[in-house]
Amino acid sequence: MRELITLLDQILTETQIMENDAELKNMKAIIASKIKSLPDDDATVKALREIEDLLKHVHAGGKMGIINGELNKIDDATVRASHKMLARYILSLEMTPQQRDELFKLWRNDKLVDRNKLLAVGKTDFSQIISKYDSNPIIKELVNDLMKISELGQGRGEFGLSVLSKSINKQVGKGDLSIDGKSIEVKTTFGGAGRFTDQEVRPAAGFEDAARKLMAFVSTNPQNPLVLPKSGLSLTAAVKFGKSITKDKQKYFGMVEHVISLIFGGSKGNKSDLSSIMNAVKSGNHLAALQEYSKASFNYYMNAKNDEGVLYIDLNSEPIKTIFFKEAKDLAKGGLRFHAGAAYITSISDPRLPYPQITVVDTSNPAGAADVGDEEDTGDVATDERLPQPGAAPKGIRPKGAEKARTEKGYQKSQKGVGREKRKD
Repeated sequence: MRELITLLDQILTETQIMENDAELKNMKAIIASKIKSLPDDDATVKALREIEDLLKHVHAGGKMGIINGELNKIDDATVRASHKMLARYILSLEMTPQQRDELFKLWRNDKLVDRNKLLAVGKTDFSQIISKYDSNPIIKELVNDLMKISELGQGRGEFGLSVLSKSINKQVGKGDLSIDGKSIEVKTTFGGAGRFTDQEVRPAAGFEDAARKLMAFVSTNPQNPLVLPKSGLSLTAAVKFGKSITKDKQKYFGMVEHVISLIFGGSKGNKSDLSSIMNAVKSGNHLAALQEYSKASFNYYMNAKNDEGVLYIDLNSEPIKTIFFKEAKDLAKGGLRFHAGAAYITSISDPRLPYPQITVVDTSNPAGAADVGDEEDTGDVATDERLPQPGAAPKGIRPKGAEKARTEKGYQKSQKGVGREKRKD
């Protein structure tokens, strides 16, 4: 049965035999004779629909011709730039003509993505954002895979949204995406979490010197109980060291405050954020310190940008989860908070490490999970030795029982230029 469909597709692709009614009738007769021997079951019904579809588009050049024709009707620069990749990928999908027509009708009319729901402050998921996500399995599969692809200089999530809607484009200049003319920063979690840092967001002048002095003070102090990794002194370790020393405590806190102030812009930084961090540091509460530090990291980043908000995308969840927020307080209103990994406040070799990996989680997480989770860093740096190592990660916004996401390595392996190997029947 599958061989019959493949043969028909090949004939219609490689030759243009349907030039007159006689040839068409002859082809129909040949196909009809083969169909008569097929069993009366669902598989036969499905095959007949495919054959009917191919015959209806006899001049299109087979399945690939049909797909190319549909893609050409989509008035979107991103689709045009990635046309070949998309065509090969869509060809690999096993879909009915009805599923394909529904997909392309929504795509062509820019109705796949509900942008109002996408940019509504709070959390939602793709079952609400993407049209027919739950009812058309092809749309769901296509969207889920496109969101995990980096292409055309765009990261995961950014490229997928740009392809799926002509009203979503790569931002020129600052920002990741332009959505209905709004500059939107995109942070995607796929395996590891993102950091609020880039080439424009770095510590202020004098940081390296201040970081070296703080490291020297800690590493040579006879009261030091820590063995520090090459990545430097983490915020958690800094809090615990402050609790353990008795001599020169105020001097130490002053050095920590100076380093953190430079991480977040120095004299141009937010004094309120710095004060909140240091209050937690001095009180010995490393969890509160990390929470305030994560807010400061977000605020510092956004102050350097010209974006109207942050779109957080969790690709590890099923369905894909999104959270849109403009300020840290927007998270609290929605029962959410930042979840920070390790922040290495004296890191000189890697300017990213003073800015922790940050995800967004529910505030309903058990206290114990938060305690260990906020010491976690999923990056490739060592944690402080002799400190408690992280346990189970918090649930975040991933629902209980959600399907485990594919690893980055596994996904890349499955990509043969477009997203997966073409299925074999």
